[in-house]
Amino acid sequence: MNRIEYRRMYEAEDQHWWYVGLHELILSLIERESRRLGHPLDIFDAGCGTGRLCQLMLQMGHRAAGCDAAQEALRLCKERGIDSMVLSDLNSIELDPETYDVITSIDVLYHTGINDDVAVLRRLRSGLKPGGMLLLNLVAHEFLRSSHDLAVHTRERYSKRMLQERVQRAGFDVILVGGRVGMLFPLITTYRLLARFLINNRTNHADVVSDVAMPHRFVNNLLLKALRLENRRINSGRMLPIGSSLFAVARRNNDTDNCQSGKFHAA
Repeated sequence: MNRIEYRRMYEAEDQHWWYVGLHELILSLIERESRRLGHPLDIFDAGCGTGRLCQLMLQMGHRAAGCDAAQEALRLCKERGIDSMVLSDLNSIELDPETYDVITSIDVLYHTGINDDVAVLRRLRSGLKPGGMLLLNLVAHEFLRSSHDLAVHTRERYSKRMLQERVQRAGFDVILVGGRVGMLFPLITTYRLLARFLINNRTNHADVVSDVAMPHRFVNNLLLKALRLENRRINSGRMLPIGSSLFAVARRNNDTDNCQSGKFHAA
């Protein structure tokens, strides 16, 4: 991401409807997994950003660690009082084998800095305990590409089938995959298509900024209510057919042949 985006994220994550809704969804799934296993979880956040999600997981009593490839991100993690994050590139990271109950990777795999998303997913798989859970959030639909993608260095935007296939090739069983931020999809689509015109008017992409900005409190609360309605649906196992993001829940399987050969089995 452009360096300014880390500060913008840090200042927005605690209250911005998009981040709060996403974090609440992830935390609800983690809490359900903790109840299923009967103990606090060991969690790794692959691409932790400025650390808000890890902060929330630690507050819930889980053991959360993470990494990011940006020094600025880790500096802001320390501003939050989180010292368990390390500087690391997901393209080459080596996690301790079968260590974590849950690995989260939130809006990371689509970045230009990721050389091969399937290879990264396989690296994350090695760090999960057998049957461990992977949670992913990614940008969706290439036609939504806009100036926002320049600011956050988007390599590609995913389709549902693309994400499902790549996760399965990496050796995971896909439990849920589908759209997120679907109720607001028409509004976001209109906004993004208009924002796309900014790309053609910029000669220096380094000064492009993302969509991350706090709206008026009333608007923020209204948008958060929409996401909370979506979260209830996703928590019941009913994914949205479309959305500006894709959300996936997967588990490490023990089929090593599937992982190595990249066989694709439809979920």
